[in-house]
Amino acid sequence: MTDKRSIRWLALMLTVLVASAAFGSGTAGATELDDYRWERRPLLVSAPAATDPRLVETLSRIEASRCDFVGRDMVLGVLVAEGTSTLDGKAIDAEESRRLAQQYGIDVSAFRVLLIGKDGGEKLRITDVPDLQTIYTVIDGMPMRQGEMRTETDGC
Repeated sequence: MTDKRSIRWLALMLTVLVASAAFGSGTAGATELDDYRWERRPLLVSAPAATDPRLVETLSRIEASRCDFVGRDMVLGVLVAEGTSTLDGKAIDAEESRRLAQQYGIDVSAFRVLLIGKDGGEKLRITDVPDLQTIYTVIDGMPMRQGEMRTETDGC
């Protein structure tokens, strides 16, 4: 039983690291959400632990729609009470994780998904594993995204 848990935990951590790295941005050295303002749309996912099944499922869904995620200039932030929190695939310290949670009213002991717009404002808050198509629809309805869609070419 312990071996299965160890293997699951290792697989989960590798998935988190690979997914986070896959969604890396061109914003070198960004360590705070303010560093992404007007460039990226952060999706913050909080969970009690890095092994939370809802977090694992959310990361799996993001990976499955990677092209849609990246094409909407999104960046992933994972805030966990137990484990390593990340922003754009880079570990953030506990203080930065607490600051982000406080800034956006997130209780990291509960599962939450927050979509933050390029302007830094909260656009959507979800308390369960998200349907990413709903998130993408919200983004596609934003005026800034409308302009982006008129000028972008199909990148995927």
